[in-house]
Amino acid sequence: MTMKTHSFKQDPCRGSALLAALIVIVILTFAAAGVLSYSLTTYRNSVRQAILDQAKEVADSEMDYLYLCWQQQLQVSPNPSTVQAALLSANVIGTSETDILPTTNPNQPAPFSLNMQQENWRVARFVQFDPLNTPDQGAQGLLQGTMETGENYYFDARTMAVIYNAVLGPIQFHSGRHFVFQSTSLFQFAVFYEGNLEIAAGGNMTIQGAISTNASAYMGSQPGYTLTVADMVYYFQDYNGEPDPMSGETQRLEGSGALSDPVFNPNPLAAAPADQVAQRMLQVSKLNSQVSFINNVDVAYDIATYPTAYTDPFGSVDPNEVYRAVVAPPPLDGSGNLIPEDPLVAASRMYNRAGLLITINQPTSGPLTVDYGYADPSGTNPTSYKAYTPTFQAEIAALHIPNPVTSARVLAVDKRELINGAQNIEISTLDVGNLNDAIHYLITNYPATIGNTTSGYNGLVYAYDSSNNTNLGLPANLNGILLAHATTTPAFNDPNGNPLGFSVASNNGVFVQGDFNTTQITVASNVQNNPSAIMADAITALSQAWTPAESGLPIGNRVAVPSAPVVNSWPGTFNMTPSNGTSNGLTINAAILTGNTPSTLTMNSGGVQNLVRMEEDWWGPGLTVTLDGSLGQLFASDYFRGPYVGNSFQASIGDKVYIQPTTRNLDYDANFKNHAPNSTPKTTSFTRGDFYFW
Repeated sequence: MTMKTHSFKQDPCRGSALLAALIVIVILTFAAAGVLSYSLTTYRNSVRQAILDQAKEVADSEMDYLYLCWQQQLQVSPNPSTVQAALLSANVIGTSETDILPTTNPNQPAPFSLNMQQENWRVARFVQFDPLNTPDQGAQGLLQGTMETGENYYFDARTMAVIYNAVLGPIQFHSGRHFVFQSTSLFQFAVFYEGNLEIAAGGNMTIQGAISTNASAYMGSQPGYTLTVADMVYYFQDYNGEPDPMSGETQRLEGSGALSDPVFNPNPLAAAPADQVAQRMLQVSKLNSQVSFINNVDVAYDIATYPTAYTDPFGSVDPNEVYRAVVAPPPLDGSGNLIPEDPLVAASRMYNRAGLLITINQPTSGPLTVDYGYADPSGTNPTSYKAYTPTFQAEIAALHIPNPVTSARVLAVDKRELINGAQNIEISTLDVGNLNDAIHYLITNYPATIGNTTSGYNGLVYAYDSSNNTNLGLPANLNGILLAHATTTPAFNDPNGNPLGFSVASNNGVFVQGDFNTTQITVASNVQNNPSAIMADAITALSQAWTPAESGLPIGNRVAVPSAPVVNSWPGTFNMTPSNGTSNGLTINAAILTGNTPSTLTMNSGGVQNLVRMEEDWWGPGLTVTLDGSLGQLFASDYFRGPYVGNSFQASIGDKVYIQPTTRNLDYDANFKNHAPNSTPKTTSFTRGDFYFW
């Protein structure tokens, strides 16, 4: 049998299908790989973006923390050129934009500090002062309603947040911002009050310059006299008894008796506008919020947190002591140790900022001492001061320079305090002419130590009689510093040629005898007053006729005399040209910051016109008192607490305290806009600019 065989033949259709399938498989494989790769890339990008978003949050948080540290440093030490070094020393910033700070840094901000350590975040913070663009004299309106020129200081701030991911590698985000520190002198107004502002002028009175109060304004004049207001009036609560200045009546804060309306006149040398209602609408403005006169300090927080630091002489925790810290020495306990306090308040104390400290002390036993030194904030007790040398007084004596304190603790009578039961006060005389020569000697021979800086004299003198008079049978701390021969005040410049001015601060009462600072200086070809300030528990203006020995005589023997030319206290007086004197009265060219005795139901504060107190008859000789600068009430007086009683006869002392001048002039020194008294209180503000990337 024959078998039939068949040959194998490939089916072209089946082969094509197989090839197509293989191609599809390959395509699908590549597609799947692409999808997987895309998914992985998308996932990686998503993870990276999530981490980057977190890095942005960390970097922005670091920027907020850096801003807080920068702001606090400037509030405590308002010196823009030293901020970077201070923050670097505190490990707040690195030496460059990329200098990574350790995660164990205790200064790391919450809430990121713990998370950053757990997740291995690393951060960099850096800030740099820009000296090329500063100071820019364009910081306007730091206090509401004012247009006084302050200074802008610019800083460049940068932060970076970095984290290392095992898959993605290092991920980082950079953030940048511009910070601006704005600083303006506290002395922006002709008159400013922390409390109620009262004016009941008993003679003709003109105020040229802005007026401001953090409470209510009660303004007017006694019948027959005129109060002329040439500039703006800012108030927070009420104006003359009503919230609306247009409906407010002219009345006193306490007591009875209507006052005459102020005359609103932008140009006192010309006739006043006839439509006084319309003019008052232009010159009176209600504040939206209270003005911060003490560096944005939270007073309520401070008295709750540091009660022992802000206790008044009678043992009560008192917000007034926060405001009064400007003129008070740092708080000490019974053993002489420093009591902790708000660093911002400590920075406002003139005691801590003075280039020259003059301390007078009369212990219960032992000799009376007069010491010269400067604050030593680097020491363990910042209230201590370093003497220039133990032989400083011998040194100036060898040069025939008289001691600046020409007499210490001489008994005198303050008639206003006499009504309050104080039979005597203690007066120490600071001869400003002698002081001028001593300061010249200091800055020549102690340039590296005075003021604890290398720049020399800083323009601020703190003079303080720290004696506790209760041990001597006299009222506690009722001590006074008498400024004499002060027509020409020390006029020295900083390294940039700007005037340092001359400021005196004291925890005591300060008495100014005769003209003060009436010899002008030249600044950039402009003749102006030497920028000066007087800050004290109370300030009293005295004529050249006043003497401690005659201070207790009846008013008929205490008659003021016009200021006369001042003869140099010794022939070698450095850089002094005596003033010709104010022939019709007395002139004080200075910013004045002081306390008062606030009005109560039974006592009147005496008003703005009596914030600078008087002890003589100014009316009889027909004299004028002119205050050219700025006049401010920031606190209630702690020691000179005698009530204001006016110029009427007081049966309790059988005498009058004083008789007011025929005319008072309060003028704002416009030169404070550009050259305010150095080392005196500042109002500050802080600004963060827009973000940028670097």
